[in-house]
Amino acid sequence: MDSVDAIIIGAGVGGLTAAAYLAQAGQSVLVIEQDSHVGGTAHVFKRNGFTFPTGPQSITMPDYIAGSLRDLGVEQQLDFIRDHFEVRRGSLDIMISRPLDLIEEQLMDHFPQERKGIHFVIKVLEEVITALDMLQPSDLIEQQPGCITDSNACKVLEKWGSVPARDLFDLHLKDQSLKDLLGSQGTSETVMSIVLLAQMWRFMSSVGIWYVKGGIETIPLLLAERVKAFGGEIRHGERVKHITVQDGAATGVELEGGTIIKSPLVISDADYRDTIIKLLPSDAFHDDELEEISRMPLTSSAFTVFLGVRRGLVDLSAFRGDHLMVKLKEGKPVPWEMKKSVPEDFMNDDIWLSWWSRHDTELAPPGCEALIINVESPFEVFAPFSGGGRGLHQERYYSFKEGLADALIAVADENILPGLSSAVVVREVATPLTYKYWGHRSEGSVAGWSWKSGEQPEPWARSLTVTKVSGLLMVGLQSITRLFYGGMGTSMYSGKYASDLALSTISTIERPYRKI
Repeated sequence: MDSVDAIIIGAGVGGLTAAAYLAQAGQSVLVIEQDSHVGGTAHVFKRNGFTFPTGPQSITMPDYIAGSLRDLGVEQQLDFIRDHFEVRRGSLDIMISRPLDLIEEQLMDHFPQERKGIHFVIKVLEEVITALDMLQPSDLIEQQPGCITDSNACKVLEKWGSVPARDLFDLHLKDQSLKDLLGSQGTSETVMSIVLLAQMWRFMSSVGIWYVKGGIETIPLLLAERVKAFGGEIRHGERVKHITVQDGAATGVELEGGTIIKSPLVISDADYRDTIIKLLPSDAFHDDELEEISRMPLTSSAFTVFLGVRRGLVDLSAFRGDHLMVKLKEGKPVPWEMKKSVPEDFMNDDIWLSWWSRHDTELAPPGCEALIINVESPFEVFAPFSGGGRGLHQERYYSFKEGLADALIAVADENILPGLSSAVVVREVATPLTYKYWGHRSEGSVAGWSWKSGEQPEPWARSLTVTKVSGLLMVGLQSITRLFYGGMGTSMYSGKYASDLALSTISTIERPYRKI
C-alpha cells in the first residue's frame, strides 16, 4: 500500500472515531498505531489476575457515546453503571454525586453560618448548568457561529465566562474547606472559571459519571471493529517518523523504517506538541509559533499506585461510594521536590482513592479487590530521572517511586483503609514519566490543556483541529481546549468533527489534489 485517502496517526478514541466515519463514507483509511493496543490511554493492563486502567476510570455523556456508536453501526448495547463520589475532610463527609439541591442542604447543615453564601453560589452554578443544558457543542466552540441554539443561554456563559470561581467564592464564602469542595469537587483549591466549574458539576450532579461494564477499553475496541468492518486497516507496532509536506500541504507520512505512504489527508491523534514540533518539517511553522505551542499550558500529571488486595484483610468500610477524596490534615501539601518516603509527607495532600473493582468482579480474582490511590504530581520533579524511554530511566528513579508508594500506602492504611499494607498482593506504580512514555503525553499531562481560569479563552472552547498545514487535522483531547463532553465524549466528538470537515472538503475537490 503506497497511497490511501486518509492516514490516521494513533488509534486513540479520537483517531478511531475519525477513521470509522471516513471509512463508513467510502474512504480508504489507514490507522498507524505505535503500541500493540487501540484506545490510547483508554486501555487497561493486567497483573496476576487483576485488571487496572491505564488512564480514565469513568466516562461522562453516555448517551452521546452510545449514540455515536449506533451511528457507526454498533449493535451491542453498552451497560453503564453510575459512579458515586465522596469527599472527607475533618468532620465533613459528603456524597457529591447527588443533585445540587441535596448537596446544598447538606452543606447548609454543616456550615449553618454560610447558608446565604452557599445558596448564592449554588444558584449561580445552576444558572450556568441550565444554559449548558440548552446548548450544543457547536455553540461552545468559538470558531463555530455562536449562539445558534439559544442566544439567552449564550448570554449566561458570556456573563460568567471570564469570572474565576475563586473570585466568586472569596466574595460569598468564608470556610476554606467549603470553597475547596464546591470549587474542585474535592479538597484542593479551585483554579477553574465559573463556566468550566459548572460543567464539572453538571457531570457530577446531573448527567452522571459512569463506569462502562466490561472496562473502559470496550469503547475503542468497538470503534476499531467498525474501522475494519468498513474496510479500514489498523497497523500496530509502527511509528510515524515524519509527516511529509510539500508546498504547505500534507502529502503523507514516513515511517521509522523508511516506508513512505502517500495521502492528501493526515489526521493526528498523537500528542499535539509532538505532532507540530517533532513530526512536521522544521520550516512548517515559524519559530515564534513553535515557541508559543511549546508553552501552551497543560493539566498536571499524577502519581498513582495500583493495588490488588485480599478482601478479607483490609477494611473497606470507608467507601460509601466508589471514589473517595480525602484530605487528612489541614495546611499546604509538602512540595514534591521536598517529599521523602515517609507517611507524614502525604498527610496534607489531596488523596483520591478508588475501589476500582466494586462494579465489576472480573477486574480482580475471587476474594480480592482492585484499588487505586492517586495524588496530583508535577512532571518537573520526575523529569531529571528520565532516560528517554520506557525502562531506561536512572536507577534511583525506581527506588524513589517505590519509596513514595510505600509512604502513600502507609498513610491510607493508618488513616483510611486499616489493614491495607498487609492485604496487598499486587502493586504497580505510575509516575509522570509513566504517563509521558507509556501514555505518550507531553509532561505526562492526564487531562489535556490547562483548566486554570485565564489560561484558555473564556467562555468558549477553542478548536485546534485545523492546522496551518493544509490537509493536516488534529483529533483527541488536545484538539479542543475544553472537555465539554468529558474526556471520552470530547475525543469522539473531535473525531466526528474532523471527519465531517474532511468529507465536506473532499466532496468539492477532485482527486488526487484535494486539500483541507
